[in-house]
Amino acid sequence: MNDSSLVVRKGVWSTIVTSLGMAGDRTRGRSWPGRLGHLLAVLWLGVLSLIFLGGLSRFPYYSPFASVEEMALMYTSAGNFLRYGFSNSGFLQDFSTSSDPADHPYVYNHMPPGPENTVALLLKASAGSYRVVRVAFWILFLAGTFCYFRLAGLVLNNLGLGGAGYTVLFFSPFIWLRAMDDPLYAPFPLFAFLPLVLLASYYRTNCRGYFYSMLGAGFLSSIYLDYLSSAVVVYCWIFLYLTRLLRVDGRHLLMFLGVMGCGAVAHLFQNFLYLGPSIFARELMITATNRTVGVPSKAALKEFYEGLGVVHHGSTPIILQALLNNIRYGFELPGNSPLRLAGIASIALVLSMRSDRDTRSGNTVLSPDEPTAAIGFFWRLAVWVSGTLILSMLTFPAFTQEYGLHGVGLSAYFMAIAATAVLLYAIRTTVRQWSRHVPRTAAEASRVALVLVLVYLAGSGGWVALRSNVNEFRGAVTEYRQFKYAAMEDIRTSFGGELYMTNINPVTVGFFAREAGYGVCELASLPVEGGVDPTKCHVAYMKRRDHYRDIRPRYFFFFSQDLFPGFAECLPTTITPSLARGGDACVELMRRRLSDRFAKVYENVLFTVFDLHRPQ
Repeated sequence: MNDSSLVVRKGVWSTIVTSLGMAGDRTRGRSWPGRLGHLLAVLWLGVLSLIFLGGLSRFPYYSPFASVEEMALMYTSAGNFLRYGFSNSGFLQDFSTSSDPADHPYVYNHMPPGPENTVALLLKASAGSYRVVRVAFWILFLAGTFCYFRLAGLVLNNLGLGGAGYTVLFFSPFIWLRAMDDPLYAPFPLFAFLPLVLLASYYRTNCRGYFYSMLGAGFLSSIYLDYLSSAVVVYCWIFLYLTRLLRVDGRHLLMFLGVMGCGAVAHLFQNFLYLGPSIFARELMITATNRTVGVPSKAALKEFYEGLGVVHHGSTPIILQALLNNIRYGFELPGNSPLRLAGIASIALVLSMRSDRDTRSGNTVLSPDEPTAAIGFFWRLAVWVSGTLILSMLTFPAFTQEYGLHGVGLSAYFMAIAATAVLLYAIRTTVRQWSRHVPRTAAEASRVALVLVLVYLAGSGGWVALRSNVNEFRGAVTEYRQFKYAAMEDIRTSFGGELYMTNINPVTVGFFAREAGYGVCELASLPVEGGVDPTKCHVAYMKRRDHYRDIRPRYFFFFSQDLFPGFAECLPTTITPSLARGGDACVELMRRRLSDRFAKVYENVLFTVFDLHRPQ
């Protein structure tokens, strides 16, 4: 083959590869696969937004996919800010649901109060409309996903890949439907990725406005996000600096970490002012050790925190298997486990290196440096993703074993970029390596075999991911139609204004009951000898405990399948199987004791109500 025919052949094939290989940032939007990725992202977010807006019209407080406990906590605290003033709790969250001002504030001080303060301001501005609040967070979520796609595009451009919109294929529909109006997690992509996008714009334009905006966004992030989410942001920046996937200069990293630290210091100063110097120091040490190793225990801390009028759910001592399971879950994506992704990338790299040795044959358009660049890219990508996720979870290991990153979808933002990079690179490699003639040598035959294996792995992984998302979307539609969480409104209409007990977080019930109550009441609160013992419930956000000690609660709201907090000890097997918290037998025993002792006065798809004033 002469040189001129080789040039023509390479030119034609380069055009095909540029299109199907989804070229990177410089050609972003000009290749049809890249535009298809953008269109896919817009359509998918549009469909999910329609579901969100439909749920918004049906119920004012949350969607069928919401974390009802989180929403109730934030709404309760926001309502207390408006009712009693922000200064009443030193701008810290007040989780008391009591109708009596004497029970306020019952503060929560273990994460910044940014979401609750924001919800309170939005409620005040909208004359108390929860729908307006949810629309505002939906808009913030959409703005954040734009920043996320931009960041994903910058990372993929390291290897000349485009199509950041394809990352939507690796997100569970439930995760994004839940995040859309969650006051804590809806702004996460905005706070996590906007500073990086602004920094990249600063490097590109040298406009100082971008730089100062980056610092401002970082500070807002630090006073808004919970500490686990903030840890994700911090480690994301650190590992981007170490891996050089994106340009992050050392001095700019230190400045960003400095503004993040300022937010943490501001929150600690809030605690200092509210608790006083001596209690502040002791409480800080207790919180740090409990969330790190689970010591002191929840039981040992209960009296201390109740005396302060401060919420402390507490973590249990580390169960290594539970911690490892939560770390493993953080790396799972539908159809694309880390092992599958590593296998796809490895085969694609082997093919690229083989083709590099055969460049003179005219069968490829690879530059001599591409295999080396690809190996370096995937190595750095793996370090960035794994370092960010693992170290974030190991920052508070006792806490992580109960909550983790996967349940709220934080890990998916990073794993989706990794999965998209691997599959797009595999597609580009397959197109380049696809044989245009019958293999004539053993080397050519082996290359074709590897291409077929690559096609199978990538195709099967993509099919499993697509099938999983389709099934989850069907499940989401079913949840939307049923909307079982709307049944919580029955508490307000039929059982509000009474002191109560429940086996879930008391605020989840109290937001609707609008009265004080005892929460996470488990077997100890239903002693074998009969009756009830509310003092054995794990939590009660009421300051006047002596006042309530001689008052018998009126109702027990018993939940058997849903809305359990992670710190409970009597949970269905499906909730936290690796922690072995009571299990179905424990839940069923509670039901039997209540049924044998008290009259059942109501039941719906979520809970059963027992009248504690009416013996069976």
